[in-house]
Amino acid sequence: MSDSSGNMGIFGNLSEIKLNELRKIIIGLDTEDLKRLALFVNDPEAFSEEISELLPNSIKIMLDKGKVSYTELIPLVETTLKDSIKRNPYTLSDILFPVMLPAIRKAVAEDIRNMVNSLNTTLENGFSPKRIGWRFKAMFSGMSYAEMVLSQAYIYRVKQVFLIHKETGLLLNSISDNEDSVTKDEDMVSSMLSAIKDFVQDSFSVDDNNELNTIQVGKFNIWIEQGPGAILAAIVDGDAPSGYRTILKETIEKIHLKQAYDLEKFDGVIKVFDKTKPYLQSCIISEQKVKKKKKPLILIILLIILFGLGGYWAYISIDRSIRISNLASALNAEPGILITDDNTHKGKTMFEGLRDPLAADTYVLTNKMNVDSTEVGYELKPYISLEESMILKRAYSILKPPSTVSLYLKNGILYASGEVKEDWIAFANNNYQLITGITGFDIISLNILTSIEKVERVCLAIEQFYFVFKYNVFELSKQQKVKFESLINEVNNVLDFNFAQDSVPVIIVTAHTSHEGNSEANEKIAFDRAQQFINLMIEAGIPMEVLVPKADFIEDLEAEFPVRSVSFKVFYSKPEDL
Repeated sequence: MSDSSGNMGIFGNLSEIKLNELRKIIIGLDTEDLKRLALFVNDPEAFSEEISELLPNSIKIMLDKGKVSYTELIPLVETTLKDSIKRNPYTLSDILFPVMLPAIRKAVAEDIRNMVNSLNTTLENGFSPKRIGWRFKAMFSGMSYAEMVLSQAYIYRVKQVFLIHKETGLLLNSISDNEDSVTKDEDMVSSMLSAIKDFVQDSFSVDDNNELNTIQVGKFNIWIEQGPGAILAAIVDGDAPSGYRTILKETIEKIHLKQAYDLEKFDGVIKVFDKTKPYLQSCIISEQKVKKKKKPLILIILLIILFGLGGYWAYISIDRSIRISNLASALNAEPGILITDDNTHKGKTMFEGLRDPLAADTYVLTNKMNVDSTEVGYELKPYISLEESMILKRAYSILKPPSTVSLYLKNGILYASGEVKEDWIAFANNNYQLITGITGFDIISLNILTSIEKVERVCLAIEQFYFVFKYNVFELSKQQKVKFESLINEVNNVLDFNFAQDSVPVIIVTAHTSHEGNSEANEKIAFDRAQQFINLMIEAGIPMEVLVPKADFIEDLEAEFPVRSVSFKVFYSKPEDL
């Protein structure tokens, strides 16, 4: 007892400082160290926090010294992660949220980019009303025209962005564009959004991962992007592209990465979230409609007119040039015309050269080539052409052979062939020397006719003509007019209607008909037809005294001339009998 109290007395006289020093000498720990050690033993959380700073370095040292391998650690880490995920899968997702989502999004961005671009193009190129339609739309929507024009000036605009604490629904920060804020009470908006989110989550059978991301309020769309600790809401006027969702995701990720502790330990003080303003500001974007430049309509019309006039002038110039060129070629190809030069004077093409008097008329050729006589002029000097065609033309002009005689040129010799009377041969022999370009005249091939032979041949040639007419009609067709001219030429060239001679040719014009029907009427019609044909011959210069009308009935089908035809017969009579 005395020993015990003695000992106590000894320690009791020691001061607390001395005792602490004695304790540190004995066990190596002072009072503070013992309290800290007691805290680690009694508070596992504090011990875990303390050892968390040492454990990574310890594991690294153990790996370096070979006391433990990666193969041994991997199963332990995998098992720990599996147990953690089974207990609370959201813990790991909240930890990985700011880091893994950007990587995941980049991995799938390339695959969906084409689809997003296609959708954006479809939305952006939709039909939009014109300005005149905007006024009507403004009248019925209650908006002013200025507001309507402003709304039409953008494809979309982000009016306001809210950062809301996910658990409490309190507004942490907000930002709007330069104009007046869309919302009247920002705190009320944040509360409303939180309430709607909770309502949807509680009222519908949806998975916790299926979160509300879009709300439409009138003409505004509210885009919502949620993170583990906060919600980002953007009020969009118009139809934003799907790419804007990426901007919201990146913004909420950055906020969680920078202020994860503030979100987790949020105690109602929102001042610390002022640092999120730059992130929210990046969400205030808009896309303005590309203003189509007005086309200068008057200038376009003037250009069209100028191009039209220029094109027309070019066409006229080219067409005229082609026609003049074709005319020049035709003139040079024409016998008896030689073009030596051409020039333009006061817009008129002047041709210079030589022209045979018997050559074709240049202005007739000009019209034939579709060139106006006001476009060209001629300064052609006369000359005698020695081209064969021009020599023959000059021979016909000087010798005036009858239609039964043909002339041709060979090696400078003029040859005559055909049937002719003696008096023309004498005339030709006296005048062929007047023809420039020939050195001789050959008449060996001519057949000289007597008067009787001539009459017989002439009568036979004329009597080969006949004309057929339609029923009860007397009118020469185009082909019959050519044939009629040949008949008149034949009559004028071979028949001599000189009433002073012993005999004069008489032409009987016979109109053929039949007894079918009314014979008397048919005969009268035929006689009238013969008389009408005689009138045509008289107009052509045949003396009326030598023309005799006659009506003739055809008795059988093998008659020489058809019904309703007109034929001719020639005989000679004394002038006093006419």
